[in-house]
Amino acid sequence: MKAVVLQAGHELAVNDVPEPRVESPNDIIVKVTTASICGSDVHIKYGEIPGIPPGTVIGHEFVGVVEEAGEAVRQVKAGDRVDIPAGIWCGVCAACRRGETQNCSNGGVWGGGYYFGQPLQGAQTSYVRVPNADLCVLPIPENVPDEQAVFVGDIFMTGYHAANQGGIRTGDTVVVYGCGPIGLCAVASAQFFGPKQVFAVDRFENRLAVAARLGATVINAKEDDPVNRILETTDMEGADVAIEAVGSAESFNQALGSVRRGGMVSVVGLFPESVELQLPILGLYGVRISMGLANPSSMGPLMSLLSSERIDLSPLCTHAYPLEDALEAYDLFENHKDQCIKVMLKP
Repeated sequence: MKAVVLQAGHELAVNDVPEPRVESPNDIIVKVTTASICGSDVHIKYGEIPGIPPGTVIGHEFVGVVEEAGEAVRQVKAGDRVDIPAGIWCGVCAACRRGETQNCSNGGVWGGGYYFGQPLQGAQTSYVRVPNADLCVLPIPENVPDEQAVFVGDIFMTGYHAANQGGIRTGDTVVVYGCGPIGLCAVASAQFFGPKQVFAVDRFENRLAVAARLGATVINAKEDDPVNRILETTDMEGADVAIEAVGSAESFNQALGSVRRGGMVSVVGLFPESVELQLPILGLYGVRISMGLANPSSMGPLMSLLSSERIDLSPLCTHAYPLEDALEAYDLFENHKDQCIKVMLKP
């Protein structure tokens, strides 16, 4: 079968790889029907996420149909449509017992992680072996198409996590820095917490247009200083919650600069480089910072929001390519952000 494989020298290729097989009674084999390209896949390409060797199949956002189930699997069966989170967990370590499955000490991430020490090949391919299926796999309702379900296992979950960890309260002012896929999901998720106003900051008009459709007041950072705009709008007090969904020093410092005393900066951007913290200033202002991966326990409720049509994420899905054209899809996603938001791959 074909797969998107990491090469030496910061390159990708579509190569032949072996088909997976059931190795444990708790495994399932999933026939991938839709995968998508994530910004962290691009980070992997450039070696900005350490420990991922050439030859790894990448990709961690995918949905599909159960092709085969191990004898111990009870929650799903062959023929079921399923959503798989970006990372899986063991269910028995201290973090899992606390309900923090995203911090599982034995867990792994597709295309670059390890589950109980075993490498997890990624999902930009035709078939994927999913361990611990009863814990980590979510059935997809009939009325939720692949192009929306695929968001639940990563970007919708992460956007919701950003809003939830931000502690948004009724009547709050919120600003989201970055209107890529995760930032847009944060904009959409913030609305469920009853804010007074949600601002969305980006440099690309196509992304700001979607943020506006999701209920945000948009700020084009090419034309306006977002920090000044937020301060002016809030009588110089600042936003209650700022969400950083870019992963850059500039946007992080803008988030800090636009939040009020005692406010919260919720960080879900992936940073390829270190950022200096001005701790004396942060301490004086009492600014709180939340960081970390999204908790997969939110997948069920988020899927229910899609199924009940309380939220529509279809505007995020702008392009789809056959798997054999994955390199063209990556070029679009990486180098032409003004033309796309989320790019799908169809094996």
